[in-house]
Amino acid sequence: MFGLEEYVPPQVTKTTLYHVVGWGLRLYVCSLVVVGGYSLLWVLELAGVVPEPWLSTIWIGIAVMGCLFLVLLVPLFYSARSTTR
Repeated sequence: MFGLEEYVPPQVTKTTLYHVVGWGLRLYVCSLVVVGGYSLLWVLELAGVVPEPWLSTIWIGIAVMGCLFLVLLVPLFYSARSTTR
């Protein structure tokens, strides 16, 4: 395993490392999609293609979705960390 055997605990297998790399790639692709969407919206805003009322509605919708994500994430985080099921 590229000479990493002495640095990695024996509980960590190649399958575990493949899963970690897979999640890392998913996170990378997701961030590219989000940044690409924001960039496209920004370019359309600069070009004047999107009307002003639509643009404000889109930005407010993005902010609301982010807030809802955070509101839902907090209870999920605490329920995942609790020992009672």
